[in-house]
Amino acid sequence: MLAKFRILILIISFIFSVANAQIPDTFTNLKVLPKDITKEKLVDIMKSFTSSLGVRCNFCHVGEDGQPLRTFDFQSDTKTAKLKARTMMEMTHNINSDYLSRFSDYQDNTLQVKCVTCHRGIPKPEPLEDVIYEKIKSDGLDEAISDYNNLYKKYYGGSAYDFRDHTLVGLAEKLAEEKMYEEALAFAKINVEKYPESGVAYFGLAETYESKGDKENAIKNYNKALEFMPNGNDFIKKKLDELLK
Repeated sequence: MLAKFRILILIISFIFSVANAQIPDTFTNLKVLPKDITKEKLVDIMKSFTSSLGVRCNFCHVGEDGQPLRTFDFQSDTKTAKLKARTMMEMTHNINSDYLSRFSDYQDNTLQVKCVTCHRGIPKPEPLEDVIYEKIKSDGLDEAISDYNNLYKKYYGGSAYDFRDHTLVGLAEKLAEEKMYEEALAFAKINVEKYPESGVAYFGLAETYESKGDKENAIKNYNKALEFMPNGNDFIKKKLDELLK
């Protein structure tokens, strides 16, 4: 096992050494990074970008993924992602230096905004409910459900998206407010399927039925929520009393 681990380390070291050898020693068209930045420092920063956003070099730079880095046109500004990256770098610098620096935690580098703070391994850091809502609007319910399942399969257990029960409750509420009841119920039911012992999920389903005017199913699911939400007894019972009048 130790021998295999050493071989793996050697392979990784070789890959990085080859990549570094393909990167020039001097750089042009630096707008935010210091013009005298060392090669090692610049490579470390680029690596942090790729890991924070879950992307490769060609996300920002002109070049073909899988091809040698020496074939990339690093100085080109034709990709909007590169221009956005500069703005984001300036933004994080300003947040850290102008605002977070006022806190004592900042002095030990324990309170700083980094790319990963928001991106968490994805290029576009949007809340899950917004991603699914936009998909419903653009491509319909079936495609949105498919997207949700794919994201769940790929990212559940990580920090890229919040898959907790309250997320789909918020989505269902937003859809119900727009009278998109079919879509709201679909995701409220998915939430219950994912979290069959969550009072929050059942409460969200009950609220969706209530918004739709389905008192019978609203009452049924509010009662189910009571089984798992003892701390919400007063509020839920009030909802039930209103529906039973």
